[in-house]
Amino acid sequence: MASSFHKERKAWFQIKHQIVGTYLSLFLGKLGKFGDRVYYVDGFAGQGRLEDGTEGSALIAAKLAAEPPQKSRQGLLHCINVEADSETFENLTKATAPYNHCVTNLQGTFQDKLPEILKLIGSQTAFFFIDPFGTQGAEISTLKTLGNRQGKTEALVRYDDTRVKRLIMWSANNLDNLEEKHRKVAVGLSARVKQLTDEEAAEQVLRESLLGSDSEMRDRLIEGYEAEVKRQTSFTFGLNYPIRNPATGGHRYYLVHFCKFADGYTHMANFMAKAERTYQKLLSGDAGLFGGTPKQQTFFQIDEQLAKQAEAEKVSDITMEVPAIILHKRWENKSVQLRDLLGEIVNSFKWRTTRHEWIKALRQCEANGWLSLSGTEDGDMVHFAEKI
Repeated sequence: MASSFHKERKAWFQIKHQIVGTYLSLFLGKLGKFGDRVYYVDGFAGQGRLEDGTEGSALIAAKLAAEPPQKSRQGLLHCINVEADSETFENLTKATAPYNHCVTNLQGTFQDKLPEILKLIGSQTAFFFIDPFGTQGAEISTLKTLGNRQGKTEALVRYDDTRVKRLIMWSANNLDNLEEKHRKVAVGLSARVKQLTDEEAAEQVLRESLLGSDSEMRDRLIEGYEAEVKRQTSFTFGLNYPIRNPATGGHRYYLVHFCKFADGYTHMANFMAKAERTYQKLLSGDAGLFGGTPKQQTFFQIDEQLAKQAEAEKVSDITMEVPAIILHKRWENKSVQLRDLLGEIVNSFKWRTTRHEWIKALRQCEANGWLSLSGTEDGDMVHFAEKI
């Protein structure tokens, strides 16, 4: 029988993996439509399957590559998994063996293997999942390398704010240490902190370490990290989602998505919003989500019914926000693609509302005479009224 720890771990793993799996499916569907190869790179792949049988990200991606929902995408997705630990790598190799035709496993660290990976994928479309146990791999310098490569690139990164906070505190407390070795370590950690957030955020964490709340410090760190990545790299959109333990409500870490196009930004926000509805259901104690069907025991898909809860309030909030967006962007009597308007809605609400709610709100705006929609696809046009 699995321990309670494993049950709790499975819960937050599934929330993380439902975001990875569902978004990767859409990523393949949209960016594989031209028939070119699409790569999924798992920088810290793990063993493929947990001790309790839960499928990890590498196995989820391998199954998607072998049997994509869109039959026309058959053979387009190729998975590259990286794992440093020898025993874990052996288990990963066994777990993904049935999918060798669409999986390449590399033993070593993500940092060491990255040049080889970049050479292998060339300028093809790639989605990087960087999920370390710690901060190695989440550095801004790594994201700069990924963002500057040719070809469409997106990255989903695990950001361990708790460890970053520890780095900041230890460095600050030891820069003036009497022992030289401690001072040298502190200087090194201080340089590392600059790869994980901006200087202002680090300074605020130090000031608030005694009086500020943990949530306030988390906000400072993740906002600083996201802002610094966008400042130093060619990624123009960033979106962070907190992974929490549904059994306790306790914060674990953030998943941060970086991309260069509004479509990726809005679709990831939509999936994160649906994952949040699932999380809230789990937090309320609905054991049925882990009730025992094989599908639920491995990887439960986002439940569309959960995404519809509290819809009226969300739609109303979005409807009221749209006029402010139009005026701020000076879109009166102009036309833009729907993706641009949806991007602005995500700027306002992040992952707290779904695409279904955006469109329903825009239909209400249309009824109010504020705009007109030519359709509801990302590339369709929106024309705004001369006066709101």
